[in-house]
Amino acid sequence: MQYIIENNSYFEVNKKMSVTIEQDLKEYLGKFDQRFDRLEQKLEKIDNRLTNLEVGQARLEEKVDSLEKDIESVKEDTKELKGSQKAQIWTLIGILGTALLGTVVSYIILPLPPQ
Repeated sequence: MQYIIENNSYFEVNKKMSVTIEQDLKEYLGKFDQRFDRLEQKLEKIDNRLTNLEVGQARLEEKVDSLEKDIESVKEDTKELKGSQKAQIWTLIGILGTALLGTVVSYIILPLPPQ
């Protein structure tokens, strides 16, 4: 009989231990759930930030493309201005040469007496 009592106490101790272990496991599982929830929230925040960065990057790419087009336009305009500037200089040289030639003819050649 004594063995049975000891055996029953063994079962009682085992029951108490299993209840304690179950409670400990529930506590640990609760803590893990809380930590996983916090990690999930952090991952969602990171995902949102990454999405915002991708949107910002797309905007910047559009702006860079626009700036590249503007730069090409400015280059073309500069080439046109250089070409027209050269033409204007040669026109000015021609006008000055004609004026100088006209002055020489009217003041030097025409006033000379005929021979």
